[in-house]
Amino acid sequence: MAALKKVRPGDPLVIPATTFNSFVDAARDIADRRNSAQLDPGRDYRQAGIVLVRNESGADRARCEVLGIGGTIVKPSDNADEFNERVALKGVSPGSEHVGRFAVLLEPLAQDAIGRACVDGVCAVKVEMVDEAHVFAEVSPGDPAKLKSGTAGAAALLWIQPPAEREITGIAWTVAKIGLPTGAASMAAAFAMITSKSGTAPPYRYAAAHATMDEDGAWTQVGGGLAYNNVFNLEEQGAGGQWVNPLVIGDVVLIFAAPDPGVDAFVCTRSHYRGTY
Repeated sequence: MAALKKVRPGDPLVIPATTFNSFVDAARDIADRRNSAQLDPGRDYRQAGIVLVRNESGADRARCEVLGIGGTIVKPSDNADEFNERVALKGVSPGSEHVGRFAVLLEPLAQDAIGRACVDGVCAVKVEMVDEAHVFAEVSPGDPAKLKSGTAGAAALLWIQPPAEREITGIAWTVAKIGLPTGAASMAAAFAMITSKSGTAPPYRYAAAHATMDEDGAWTQVGGGLAYNNVFNLEEQGAGGQWVNPLVIGDVVLIFAAPDPGVDAFVCTRSHYRGTY
């Protein structure tokens, strides 16, 4: 540090090369920091699935809590340039209308404060595990503290905290990939138990509930699990399906979303022996 020794008034000013180079390095560092600070953070968040969110939920929120998307802070009609340059959203207490439309906070956020949140990407979030076999999750209406597991959802659970390591039974920390397509089209195949049947001829219209199997092969409905209405059996479709033994209440089937995501229905399948082979 001798090269950076201070001088007194009246002393001859002699600047060694090492001292001058230190000045240049310091000036470059300051310029780099200023340029970094002037970058538009909203543009970076948009590319990475991270956006700015204003907490309008009515209470302070902790890191990793969940807010529903309640609109944009700036509308195109208010300031088109600002709207195009920066993604900034309103975050509200999640409700049923926010299925697939939520953000996970990446930092604590006081009421009316603006901070970073993840809307598309991988993040940590708590999940209420309705069934330990679930690998998806969705918003839990009225509960910003966590998501709720299911056979479908906008969050895919990449890692789930083992039950023995949890502080609260049934509430797990997870690493989740959020931002998946929403609606019936995103539903993975699931096992379900037939709960009702209507109609006078095939194809009958069924209802079903999410089901699980124990180690002895016994099937039961999942408490608090998903319910499926407007279910049709693939094996009852078409002329060849008219002679298939119809499903009965209590049968377990493999259930899928309807092929068209705009159709509010499900399809199921179960092999039957027809006595012809």
